[in-house]
Amino acid sequence: MNENKRGAAFFDIDGTLLPGTSMEMLFARALLRGRLPGRFRWLPFLIEAIRLAPHGLTTMRKANKAFLAGAKAEDVRDWGEQVFRTDVLPRLDERRRVWIDRERGRGRSIILLSGMPDLLMHPFMRHFAPDLGIATPLEVDPQGRLTGRRAGAHPYGRIKVVIARDLAGRSGWGPKDCSAYGDHASDAHLLAWVGEAYAVDPDAGLRRAALRHGWRILEGGGERANDLPASP
Repeated sequence: MNENKRGAAFFDIDGTLLPGTSMEMLFARALLRGRLPGRFRWLPFLIEAIRLAPHGLTTMRKANKAFLAGAKAEDVRDWGEQVFRTDVLPRLDERRRVWIDRERGRGRSIILLSGMPDLLMHPFMRHFAPDLGIATPLEVDPQGRLTGRRAGAHPYGRIKVVIARDLAGRSGWGPKDCSAYGDHASDAHLLAWVGEAYAVDPDAGLRRAALRHGWRILEGGGERANDLPASP
């Protein structure tokens, strides 16, 4: 990442750059329906769900990547590319690219920040060409197979703020030098930290936060991408 940029723009992916069903859910459905050569690993998934249960239902659901246990990392990456081509690409409208191009034109680093497995982020990196992409790292054994465990932080909720602050601190950016785009109430922590916050087709919780704090609301049926303020 070029740390000489004047700031950063943090973009959530699922529900923000990708409207509708999340990439991870599309991938899991493809496994369950036999559209991919692999299979959904129910036993590791249920064991991990029990382990995560004390942390709450959302964490149990969002942070659980054990359904991929035993699969080859290279296969998961290839299958992710397939799902991206068939299920994701047709849903990526032009206004998302306009947001990114606008922020890039302001001299900001473009950072994709998502809780999806890192192996599924590769096609988004190619499509949007950000400076950096951060997702949930998965542990890979010496034989190149996924263990079903995470190898690092799950970028969700308050963890996104921790990641953003760390990047900003190392790059010499302050919150006012940064913007963030999110769709879910869990993104409110990050949006509250940056200088410019954009709620994209927000759920009820994020909408309330946006109205309370005066954050910009971007909706498919209303505000268009070119309604954004002009780049300084």
